[in-house]
Amino acid sequence: MSNAHVGPIVFADATARAQLENHGEVVTFRASERTTGDTWWRTSRTGPKEGDCRVEHIDAVDPTDTGALESYRKLSGFASVDDWQAAIRELNGEMDTAHLYRVVTDSTNGSD
Repeated sequence: MSNAHVGPIVFADATARAQLENHGEVVTFRASERTTGDTWWRTSRTGPKEGDCRVEHIDAVDPTDTGALESYRKLSGFASVDDWQAAIRELNGEMDTAHLYRVVTDSTNGSD
């Protein structure tokens, strides 16, 4: 997707948000594709800016594929893939495919 205009990313899930806040990086799940690049994050759709970040698309995945999610589980902040899948279902319902994104806070950006 184009990064001409990158909208903010929302971290409504407390576990994913804590991973980002505490470690400066999170792999997060989204039902549809989104823009990538430099942006900012917030805790709700209309909430205030919480911090700067960079969003990178990883891949399209089947959210029921435990193996596909296990590769990124540690950076998701969830203790298990089952916990992550439960959070995905709670926020998105059932689905066949979705997208994983890596989000890095501004303070971590470029320090790989």
